[in-house]
Amino acid sequence: MTWPYATPGIPDELFERAEGVPMTKAEVRSVALSKLRLRRGGVLVDVGCGTGSVSVEAALIMGEGSRVYAVDYDEEALMLTKRNAEKFGVADRVVLVRGKAPEVLAELPKADRYFVGGGGLELPAIIKAAVERMEKGIIVADVVTLESLKAAVEALGELGLDYEVTQIFVARGQRKGRYTVMTALNPVYIITAYA
Repeated sequence: MTWPYATPGIPDELFERAEGVPMTKAEVRSVALSKLRLRRGGVLVDVGCGTGSVSVEAALIMGEGSRVYAVDYDEEALMLTKRNAEKFGVADRVVLVRGKAPEVLAELPKADRYFVGGGGLELPAIIKAAVERMEKGIIVADVVTLESLKAAVEALGELGLDYEVTQIFVARGQRKGRYTVMTALNPVYIITAYA
């Protein structure tokens, strides 16, 4: 399958999914990708790639000659990412990396763009490791808890980086008989830092 559009926003249902493997939803993914300011032929590290939705769309946007390092410790997540990359014709640009962040980041080539999907308790260490691996670039992280948001902005403050926080609220319409009911997704904080 090819995605014929020049804009992000592949519908979630077009990606292969598995129970328990997270995916950055289309609306949040679109904003996160725009915050990354991706370049043709660029290099992105997707930490906590899950289903690979960010990896796939980034590879499509950056085009031929680009590299996306899709990092996850979960083998099932990496296999989903592989299948989704194959499905959308970008398997040649997506490199699967099994390992735990932040440690595994030291094994990767330098990149000027990092996307962190979640990160949990390791988020501050992941941010610090990403900054150490780039001379100049952009880090985008999406988190859903206030604790993760606090940890991220504290880490960015300690590093002296400029950052911005955007909160995304998404509701999708679902048909219920003759009516359309809006169903909310979890609010997400998108943190963008400039190194």
